[in-house]
Amino acid sequence: MCTVEPTVLARTFGLVEVHADSLSPWACVHRARTADGRDVVVKRTAPSARRAEAMARWTRALVHEGVPVVTPVELALANPAQVQDDWCVVYPFLTGRAYAAQDLGDVRAAGSLLGRIHATPLDTSVLQALRPYAWPGTTRAEVETDLATLGTRLPAMLGPRAGEHALGAVTALADRWWQESFPMLRSADTTLPRAGVSSDFKAANLIYAPPVLVDPDNGGLEPRLFDLAMAVVLFHHESPSAPGRLFTETEWQAFYAGYAEHVTLTPAERDLWPAALDHMFWEEGTWVLEDNDDDAWADPRQGAYLRDLATINPARFSLPH
Repeated sequence: MCTVEPTVLARTFGLVEVHADSLSPWACVHRARTADGRDVVVKRTAPSARRAEAMARWTRALVHEGVPVVTPVELALANPAQVQDDWCVVYPFLTGRAYAAQDLGDVRAAGSLLGRIHATPLDTSVLQALRPYAWPGTTRAEVETDLATLGTRLPAMLGPRAGEHALGAVTALADRWWQESFPMLRSADTTLPRAGVSSDFKAANLIYAPPVLVDPDNGGLEPRLFDLAMAVVLFHHESPSAPGRLFTETEWQAFYAGYAEHVTLTPAERDLWPAALDHMFWEEGTWVLEDNDDDAWADPRQGAYLRDLATINPARFSLPH
């Protein structure tokens, strides 16, 4: 929920108008106008002065290299800046159309943008200032707690038979992740190539055409393989224009073809791809299943996405040979 008064945002950044209603039902993103008449948005960014400035430097460095992402607008006052307990940033308000999954060109263009973000060479000082990847400190007891929660949640949302099927798929994922995939990835930690990533690359955060990333603010310096796998899990999440499901096999192949225009995964990354998928399906996918409320499950589009997520077979997203 957005708790900062528009007048506070206006005063902090020297804006003459800040709309009270958020542009997003899931985050605080307010339409606004600068004193010289520019249309902008103001939103929450990274959670500290150091990280907020690192995010601004990273996006500016990407734009300098020709990668289409938003960057903080030039203001008379500091941008980004602290607003009560949060750090916020003012970006330009961009016009464009929403993602269209039925157009494989849109799917491939999104993958190409992700590849460009991962492949663009940037100064080490820019990358090292970003939030580092933090391996989860999950215990087996916490895995069992999540499974118990889903054991109640999935049958309630899907019905007894479908819920039992979904719980079986999620339980198999949990066992595979805990026993095989997570240990395998941890042991390969130092060999995983890292890149500056948004760590939230999905259709809801893109404006077409060509695609521009308009919400980079969860970014960090992370294994690029995880960011690619996260896109598999989340790309159609929370996007009104996306279909109520994850990628089809055809869409995934188009997305990956765009990505591979710029990034060639190492042999080790290719070997670890199934483990990376398990990691993101468990870490991100189960969180989405637990976090969405009854209204989200009842929504025709979002509910269909959640049902697909609950029963997904990662083999749909194999890498081309």
